[in-house]
Amino acid sequence: MQRINGPFHMAGIVLAIVIIVIIALGLGAPDSEAQSGDGVYRLDESWPTYPPGSQFEMGSGIAVDGQGVVYAISRDRDHWAGHPLAMTRYRGTGSIWMFDASGTSLGKFAEDQAFIGPHSLYIDDAGFVWVVDRDGHQVKKLTPDGVPVLTLGEYGAYGDDESHFNGPTGVAFLPNGDFVVSDGYWNSRLVWFNEDGGFLKQVGEYGNGPGQLGVVHAVALDARGRLLVANVCGGALHPYVTVRGQIAEERLRPIPGCTSRFDVFNQDGSYEGPWSVVGGNLTLSIAAYGNRIYAGTTGSERGRQDLVIVNAETDTVVDIITSADVYVHQMALDPTSGDIYVASVYPEHGGESRGPEGPSFVRWTR
Repeated sequence: MQRINGPFHMAGIVLAIVIIVIIALGLGAPDSEAQSGDGVYRLDESWPTYPPGSQFEMGSGIAVDGQGVVYAISRDRDHWAGHPLAMTRYRGTGSIWMFDASGTSLGKFAEDQAFIGPHSLYIDDAGFVWVVDRDGHQVKKLTPDGVPVLTLGEYGAYGDDESHFNGPTGVAFLPNGDFVVSDGYWNSRLVWFNEDGGFLKQVGEYGNGPGQLGVVHAVALDARGRLLVANVCGGALHPYVTVRGQIAEERLRPIPGCTSRFDVFNQDGSYEGPWSVVGGNLTLSIAAYGNRIYAGTTGSERGRQDLVIVNAETDTVVDIITSADVYVHQMALDPTSGDIYVASVYPEHGGESRGPEGPSFVRWTR
């Protein structure tokens, strides 16, 4: 057999090696998959199945209970507080939908509860469902049957004191039973409450310095006991959902030199510094399950966001779901299957449709 040592033969060998490496690393995977140390996630195009005649504008929050039931909260009608008819036609409404892992509708939850502009949804270890209503300025704790057992804030009334919020965005639960509310959109503070809802303290002020906050968009407690905060550069965000005087004068101007970031606070409220593992110009969401941290950040594809998965013990990235959704507004993990659910607002910003036809709620499986 004749041995060929020409340049074309060597180039072919090099090309073959490159192809093998690309396949091994998963660099040739489709855009709808993310490959790395923890496995491959793929988008389930068939999830969920909405009941006939379903109508809403966008998703905003999502959570999974201990039985794997997915609770998804929607903004059925977006809120326009600045409109003269805001108290009637343009006042927002929201609903909580329930689905099983296959996407089959299980009906709606707590239909008698009124939400103006729901922002996020949580289910604690005891099975209580928590709803953060940004435009309603309330945080509600509901039983698994949908009965409210705790309500913080005054419905539709904004403020900056022990009994009022101004656009709350999220909740984090502490091991001792206390919880922390990120408040949030038009205030810049974290507020501590005991398990009965009694005010304990608040931390934070508007600004870009150490311990200062812009828009506090989400808060989560990780496996190391750190409070991680999605700190978005402030300003007059979504002024159309506010009324005159609701946004403080200082917030009507951008913060000089501000860069959105994740920040770390101790459970006692002391500031530790920025969490620089995940960066990006828009850091909307942060969540923690087990020894993993899930952070939404600006992606490489225009109009889409990535979901970065981090080992909390080592602060190292173990997975990235590229283009996870238009906005990774909130995510939830099914602890049994490892599936990830994402709620996304304003799908039109990514060229997608609002309502059931768009990507308001999506499932990433592996």
